[in-house]
Amino acid sequence: MLNIFIVRGLPGSGKSTLAVTVADVVSADDYFVDGGVYRFDPSLLPAAHAACQERARSLLATGRSVAVANTFTQGWEFQPYVKIANDVGARIVVIDLFDGGLSDEALAARNLHGVPVEAIRAMRARWEADWRSADPRPPWERG
Repeated sequence: MLNIFIVRGLPGSGKSTLAVTVADVVSADDYFVDGGVYRFDPSLLPAAHAACQERARSLLATGRSVAVANTFTQGWEFQPYVKIANDVGARIVVIDLFDGGLSDEALAARNLHGVPVEAIRAMRARWEADWRSADPRPPWERG
């Protein structure tokens, strides 16, 4: 069966570690790797997410299941992947790691991209545990 695994969690919770065990992994973070070095630029986030979505769609089109590893703090953030899954007839499986049982300080120490504790706290504060009941539209479309 063709699957798209949405692996969500705070930075440092183990998303990438888990994702590689279930399917081919795609991540917006991949966009920021240049010559093996991670260089994050927030102005490029829209392009990074578009590239990640296209990579997921391409892999699914070849019959390969995909694991998308990202924070996905709110349900609306992974709606593009829900659409892709529906377009290609893939089953959607959401794997929610949240904080992996770790404190914000431990997550900051563990994450691979240097996300500071303040940013992790902000992500924790906006975390939607009940993403199924949340508004699937981005905030700017909610009027």
